[in-house]
Amino acid sequence: AVAARAALATITLAAVQLGYPLESVAEVGYVPSSNIEQIPRLRSCEPNTNCVSSGYLEPPNRYMSPLKTLSDKETAYSRAVRDLSTRNNKVEGIAKDSYLHIEVPGTAPGSIDDVELIFADEGIVNVRCEARVTLPPPPFCIKK
Repeated sequence: AVAARAALATITLAAVQLGYPLESVAEVGYVPSSNIEQIPRLRSCEPNTNCVSSGYLEPPNRYMSPLKTLSDKETAYSRAVRDLSTRNNKVEGIAKDSYLHIEVPGTAPGSIDDVELIFADEGIVNVRCEARVTLPPPPFCIKK
């Protein structure tokens, strides 16, 4: 979780720079806009995974607040694409939905975490971060 938060902090800072849109398809936790759903969204975190999300339906142990940028949606998206692409991360995006999927080094040695961002209106950035390798909970966590 510490590495995921560090990666998220890096992404947050990168979202306020200049950039260029990138088109490709990433199928992780993303529900694209369609005729039925006009607004793209991130899927909820599955139970028993190392995942956090800014989705309002997440329980408190998997919820984090959405990020806020100081620029409009298109500018923030473009800046994030540019900056994240120069950091040796694998970045995939869908410009029409202002969606980014970034693969970052995970907390487990040699693992990868998936960070997903959807840039919404009014400078809001919805976030979902999931570790591909699920680590056991720390000893102080109570598990039913």
